[in-house]
Amino acid sequence: MNSELRDSVLYLSGNITAQTVTDAAYRQFEQLCRLKETSTLDLSNVSRADSACVSLLLTALRLKNKAVELHHIPESVRALADLYEIKDWVNP
Repeated sequence: MNSELRDSVLYLSGNITAQTVTDAAYRQFEQLCRLKETSTLDLSNVSRADSACVSLLLTALRLKNKAVELHHIPESVRALADLYEIKDWVNP
């Protein structure tokens, strides 16, 4: 999992799974989410995602008090959000 902030957009890329979200990757993601300029999460370059990705999205929504836009959410994450009955939170 990779995360990079450019022009107030936090870009996530690679595999975002329980195996790839390491402590270091999570800490970096959380720090970038806490930055005032972070206003959007873009998941267009995520190749594989599971419930760990759902957890990251919920973390971002919590840290930004739901004032963050989510773009290009993978279908697997949409399906999990529907299963967990939180689709209204993560589906724009």
